[in-house]
Amino acid sequence: MKASTSLSPGDQLPVLLERIERREKSARTRTVLYSLLPVTLTVVLLGYTASKVRNAQKQVDALKTEATTYTTQIDTLKKNTETYQTQSQSLQGDAENYKNQVTELKTQLAEAQKALSEAVNLSRAVRPLDYANAKEFASRFPGSESLLQDLLDLRQRRIKWKIGGQSLQEGFDSNSFAMYMLRQKRASGIELRPGESLSDASHSLYDKLPPTTQPRTGDLAFYPAGYAMFHFADPREGSFVLGMTPFGVTALKSACAKPVGYRPVQWR
Repeated sequence: MKASTSLSPGDQLPVLLERIERREKSARTRTVLYSLLPVTLTVVLLGYTASKVRNAQKQVDALKTEATTYTTQIDTLKKNTETYQTQSQSLQGDAENYKNQVTELKTQLAEAQKALSEAVNLSRAVRPLDYANAKEFASRFPGSESLLQDLLDLRQRRIKWKIGGQSLQEGFDSNSFAMYMLRQKRASGIELRPGESLSDASHSLYDKLPPTTQPRTGDLAFYPAGYAMFHFADPREGSFVLGMTPFGVTALKSACAKPVGYRPVQWR
């Protein structure tokens, strides 16, 4: 038969206190754990949120960089477009200039062909004239010696033919050469308006001088091809004209073509 193990009330009190203490400790532990759980969850959530925010910020920065790249490319394209437009306008201007140059060259070619054709016809009407017979001619027509001598001197210098030319170095066409001689010899009524060129003035030479049907030595004879030549009356060997032609300064028989008209020149 076992002995009884019942404790007296004095012995049970420590046991009860120990149990109570263990339960309180367990309760405190649970309380701490329960209180730490929300904090832990909050920390985890904050960390997760911070990670997402950082990733989102990186994506935003990447998008900003990409947008900046596209903006730069757009600006470059705009500049290139402006450059291409400028180049296109420049090319259009060049094309227009080339067209004008081609037109001008065609005009010059037509004039050259016309001058060549006229030169062939004129070659058949050339009259021989040198200093010796010019001196003999001048002795029969006093007052013509100076003009004739100057014309022969310029022929000797081989002044060339040039459409629209205005100087000895550049050359002359027939009208501008006649105007040059009139101004050099200081013929009356031959003046240039302010700003008017020798070539421009020569085109109105026919209208500036009064007409005559009885030309004298030194007067101007105008021909359909646009020639303005100085007339020299020579009843002995036949009248001739002297002036600028595609051959240079040349003497031609007056009968080389029918004149459009004559204009008297008042020499000083």
